[in-house]
Amino acid sequence: MTVPVLDLGNDPSERGRSHGETLRDDIRTNIDVYLDRFGKLGHAPDDVLAEAAKWIDVLERLDPEFTAEMRGVATGSGYALPEITMLNVRYELIIGMFKRAGGVTATAPIGASDGCTSFALLPEKTKSGETLIGQNWDWIPGVKTMLSRVKRDDKTDFVCHGESGTVGGMQGVNEAGIGVVINALMCTDDGAYEYEKPFRMRVRDVLNAPNMHAAIQAICGTNRVVSMNFILGHADGEAMNIEAGPDRAGFIYPQDGILTHSNHFCDLDVESEVVRLWPNTMYRNVRLERLFRQSQEVDDDSILTAMSDHFSHPHSICAHVDEEEPETMQLETRNSVLISLQQRKMAVTDGQPCQNRYQEVGLAA
Repeated sequence: MTVPVLDLGNDPSERGRSHGETLRDDIRTNIDVYLDRFGKLGHAPDDVLAEAAKWIDVLERLDPEFTAEMRGVATGSGYALPEITMLNVRYELIIGMFKRAGGVTATAPIGASDGCTSFALLPEKTKSGETLIGQNWDWIPGVKTMLSRVKRDDKTDFVCHGESGTVGGMQGVNEAGIGVVINALMCTDDGAYEYEKPFRMRVRDVLNAPNMHAAIQAICGTNRVVSMNFILGHADGEAMNIEAGPDRAGFIYPQDGILTHSNHFCDLDVESEVVRLWPNTMYRNVRLERLFRQSQEVDDDSILTAMSDHFSHPHSICAHVDEEEPETMQLETRNSVLISLQQRKMAVTDGQPCQNRYQEVGLAA
């Protein structure tokens, strides 16, 4: 199996329409997966879609191009705009709905969030002399993803990976050599600011950026509804980690050419809600760093080996479903992502890296 690749052009409405038509079945799967997950967490479909609908005018105000593409997905797929909006803001939706319902407690946990173990490797550490960034994206079994290669006249071209039905992307690289990967974070202040830019819109803003100045501004320029971790990298041999809380940010830089992160705050002094729900975050990042330090020069094969690591299986860097957990807490590595910033190229596995090889997609077709 391979992850589907979309070649998309300049017009945002047409990009969305083509996306919706091509991936109609995968989009339906994702809508059903999320409505089912929300339902198991106590939120009826009508309530979820009503909350999603509140975001439509907000997204239009924040980024008309993003919203036009989202509307195009709805038109092309034939699904309702609130359903497509739900996919694009599902992270902000679920946090906000739980906060309004009384917050995350030991007896009412929010369920699994995007797990993820991410990294950056600078030229002094890689065999090829390139800057590489990547991650394992851990999430609900069955969620469908895609790759988009986007060519535009008035903004940067880019290639990105995202969930079918979404337009912002989660990981990607643009023609300026700027790349981004993400990890979920959670703190007690999440939800304090309603209707700020969702993280997918911020990823798209990073992919629109002509330089690192603009890429950092895309993440840090405004408050955020929920916390999120971003690793930014540049083809010129730079990388940084941004722990973005609702109104503060912390910065971590590579040591000896290596930077890793998982799902807890390592720099920003906030009260985190992640560790007691997903304690595996406390070892995944340091484990990955140790694995990278074992190689004098890291290459694609050693990266695949590290991202396939099964220490503390199934709660490992390469994550597998723990059948002993409640369904709402179960997740697995859906895709492993490796990005070469010099080559403007992504490599993605369809499923866990321990069982699948990387599929390469470059910005140049």
